[in-house]
Amino acid sequence: MTASPHPAPQGAPRSRPVPNSTGSVSTVPEWGTEVDWASGTLRERTGGRPSTQWRPAPQPGTLPKRPFTFFETLDGGFRLLRFAPGATFGFAMIVYTLVTLAAALVVTLLIVGNLGYVGRVLSNPEAGVGLNLVLQTVTATASLLALSLVLLLSAFVAVAAEAATSSERMRLSEVWRRLRGRRLRLVGLCAAGFVAHLVMLGIAVAPGVLLVLFAPVAGVLVATLGVVAWMVATVWLFTKCSLAGAAIAVEGLGLVASVRRSWDLTRGAFWKSTGQFVVSYFLSSQIINLILSPILIILFFLFVLVFVLLTLDGGSGALSFLGFGLSIGMGTLIATVTIGATALMFAYLSGVVAMVYLDRRMRREGYDLVLLRRAEVDEAQATKDADSIDVAVQLAREDVRA
Repeated sequence: MTASPHPAPQGAPRSRPVPNSTGSVSTVPEWGTEVDWASGTLRERTGGRPSTQWRPAPQPGTLPKRPFTFFETLDGGFRLLRFAPGATFGFAMIVYTLVTLAAALVVTLLIVGNLGYVGRVLSNPEAGVGLNLVLQTVTATASLLALSLVLLLSAFVAVAAEAATSSERMRLSEVWRRLRGRRLRLVGLCAAGFVAHLVMLGIAVAPGVLLVLFAPVAGVLVATLGVVAWMVATVWLFTKCSLAGAAIAVEGLGLVASVRRSWDLTRGAFWKSTGQFVVSYFLSSQIINLILSPILIILFFLFVLVFVLLTLDGGSGALSFLGFGLSIGMGTLIATVTIGATALMFAYLSGVVAMVYLDRRMRREGYDLVLLRRAEVDEAQATKDADSIDVAVQLAREDVRA
């Protein structure tokens, strides 16, 4: 038996006879056949062999589409400040300015309503020392109470951070529109966080305040220990609930569901998340102090210089008016610089919270795969649209030539 002069190449698909519509038998490769379920026989595949098209990997975004390391999370806060300044620093500046004005109004009303008491306290040196201690405690307490603003700020930053994984730059107006229907929930969450911290503070210092009536020294000591315990509880509660705002913004959850979601995402990573928040808070505070201190020193020197000139002049009308105007201007400038620096610190901290939210979802739920798939679909759609535009342009050129 002689071999075929043209043997089939190795690896070629096997063939089998397939009856066609005319009754004759044709030989087609097996991969080109399909089952005719009406007759139970094979027939030629009508659609042909499915074609696949190679596509390149999605382009990297401003934020990587994978879980973040500890220091990448800290660096992500700075990246978001540069990439989306409106949604980070711009919104933080607006919110913190409004909060500062409201707090200044409340403090002014309290001072005006108790001018006699304030005057007696200031005239007593021992009472002045106690007042200074109270003011320092109130300042530290207010800074911790202001952490509830992060629940609102981080929601806006989380929307921008999710878009930054695909290098999509979002303005503040776009984020505002994206959060339509969720903004009231975010404000309610921020208010609930503030009230919860305030209630915890009241419970912590209540024993010391009551003890002051009978033993002042022991009461002050107990109240101080209560404030320290409240600070520890504030850090714990902030870590557990810090991702609730981002959950409302990105996932559209309700108030209670968002708190449960944050509680669940931080489970198993409490100390890591706490470390990231604490380090970012102190890091941003030190950076802001390095920037703010020279500016405040210069402004204070100018203020003293104006005061000395007014004193040497003897109080002439023109120079006094000029000095009064300069004093108001410098006071306003100092307040603006302080508010801007504090808003920058809170914007960075909110960016870190948004980074932690994305990292926890990637590690627990594989959210990085969702981001990769979304980027592939977006790039494929963009390529398809570009090809459609090229075909339309080519057809238009042919019509013009015809």
